Amino acid sequence: MSDSKKFKLISVLLSGPFDRAFSYKIKISSYQVGKIIIAPFRNQKLLGIILAEEPEIIDDQKIKQVDCSIVVPPLTKTYLEFINFFSKWNCISKGLVLKNILGPHDKNSIKKVENLKTYDSNQMSKIKVISKILLNHDQRFASEKIYKNFYQKKANIFLLHGVAGSGKTETYFESIDFCIKNKKQVLILLPEIGLTSEWESRFKDRFETSPDKWHSGIKKSVKKSIWARSVFKKDLIVVGARSALFLPFSNLGLIVVDEEHDSSFKQEEGQRYHARDMSIYLGSKSNIPVILASATPSIESLYNSSNNKYIHLNLSSRATGAQMPEVQIIDMKDNPTLSGNWISEPMVNELKMRYKNKEQSMIFLNRRGYSNLTICRSCGHKMNCKNCNSWLVEHRSKKVYLCHHCGYKKPSFSKCQNCDSSNLVSCGPGIEKISDEIKKLFPNSHIENLSSDTFSNIDNFNLIVKNIIKGKVDFIIGTQILAKGYDFPKLNYVGIVDGDIGVYGGDLRASEKCFQLLKQVSGRAGRHLKDRKGLVQIQTYNPQNPILKTIRDKDENKFYQEEISYRKNALMPPFSRLISIIISSKSESLLHDVCYNLLENFPKYDEVKILGPAPAPLNFLRGRYRNRFLIKSQKNIFIQDIVKSWIQNSKVSKQVRVSIDVDPYTFS
Repeated sequence: MSDSKKFKLISVLLSGPFDRAFSYKIKISSYQVGKIIIAPFRNQKLLGIILAEEPEIIDDQKIKQVDCSIVVPPLTKTYLEFINFFSKWNCISKGLVLKNILGPHDKNSIKKVENLKTYDSNQMSKIKVISKILLNHDQRFASEKIYKNFYQKKANIFLLHGVAGSGKTETYFESIDFCIKNKKQVLILLPEIGLTSEWESRFKDRFETSPDKWHSGIKKSVKKSIWARSVFKKDLIVVGARSALFLPFSNLGLIVVDEEHDSSFKQEEGQRYHARDMSIYLGSKSNIPVILASATPSIESLYNSSNNKYIHLNLSSRATGAQMPEVQIIDMKDNPTLSGNWISEPMVNELKMRYKNKEQSMIFLNRRGYSNLTICRSCGHKMNCKNCNSWLVEHRSKKVYLCHHCGYKKPSFSKCQNCDSSNLVSCGPGIEKISDEIKKLFPNSHIENLSSDTFSNIDNFNLIVKNIIKGKVDFIIGTQILAKGYDFPKLNYVGIVDGDIGVYGGDLRASEKCFQLLKQVSGRAGRHLKDRKGLVQIQTYNPQNPILKTIRDKDENKFYQEEISYRKNALMPPFSRLISIIISSKSESLLHDVCYNLLENFPKYDEVKILGPAPAPLNFLRGRYRNRFLIKSQKNIFIQDIVKSWIQNSKVSKQVRVSIDVDPYTFS
């Protein structure tokens, strides 16, 4: 048989920073679209997948042959389409998307996948569905709606919108139950690793086994086993962070995005994408339902449900029968604190009463550390970061000054490094300062601080959460991590120290994120009270702020209507498309030259506007100067192609980084 009859010429996408396919040859008997192969590339060997057969052979002698010895089922058509869409939508090279899908594997480990496919493959056979929880009317109605979707085999998107404590988790557990009975794989995305332990306990109570966990802290060997079972159609229920989205499921039946509004689903570094939005596309291509669950849905999701793109399922009351908490606004102009203190007298009185009655209290302040700024009173010097235009935050418990943007730190000191004066003052409170204030008020109490700093020891973090649930903690003091869906049965009071944080700012979503944060934190109070309401007190210097009044009046629809009206009048998302482009360089002059060259080369379109270049809010970060462009267009224009072509056709020095952020969540 001639050489040309033994081989096919094929297009191969390689794993890595490649946006085009390469030509290779393969034995005819081994050809299969989506097949994972090993291809020689320059002086190395890379993983890749077969995209298609090429119609012609040109100079066959120079075409290299791929290694087809990997015994893994090919990626499905769904994932080939997912790679193309993900790349095109987010302006990321296709090869990098493929690298994410191949996940923990390299050219050596993937050859051993056949030996891993049976790893704990009887997960679903261990699961015993225990219907301990009786669903209320709203929960049953929502569950039945989703059940119908399974039988109709439609790719509907459900917005499971319920007040805090309404039983959203138990409701979508019903859909997981359906998938278990029908031998379908399930993907559940959670915004934070810290939520996994409590969520897993609830899952275990219901199904008497644990799901597979997928996040950065999981061992690589475990990830390889989960990956193998996903591709070999094995029983699999995965709960994980946004990166779990890239698992190449071959029998996926359901995707759940819990706390769908949470900004943690937006990848802000490197390859920028939104896991919720990509999950919706994956669900549509897999022809399966996607459940978006939240007590405070994103404006975009609420808008899509109002336009019938999503099916809105409303859980209007708490599953326990408890009422929503009363919300009081404390005007700090009328209730000034003593010098050095940050908790007002009305809040102190409430804390004393709760402590006397052996009730848990939560004090919320969205600032880590002890103090966000240290100033020398003698010379005015401020402790700042050498790598960023930001202040160093004092972390007194660790005896360091820390930059929350780049991680730069230096030991704490008692004298000014500029003038050697001892006259240093800490400005503004962090949760450590609030904790000290609580200790002085309640010296014998059990206090726990919770923030992202606590994540450094996840086992200790989970132990703290368990102790809170058991009622062993009197005062919980923390940052936005407390808004992540925790259910603390003994917690009846929430005090928000600075209700004005996040209300103002140039960020498109500043109001939305502030509303969501304060409402989520408020929702922790009194979830299991039967005879009375929980209480939330919010300290503010602007009691007339409409966001605070909306939370007090529990008028979420009013906030949505005002916010969507503002967005419409300003032609901002969801009524337009935005792409943020950050240009950075170690040289400020080079950055300036490149930015204005880009501006001159921007193509002229009547319906596409370019704003900038302007200094980014953090215009010096990690040792690099940063400018920002904002590209805005009408909704019906796919501006990703315009932006990608513009960048590629402009002269950009290799010393300059260009970061493209489609649908930006922050403008930092």
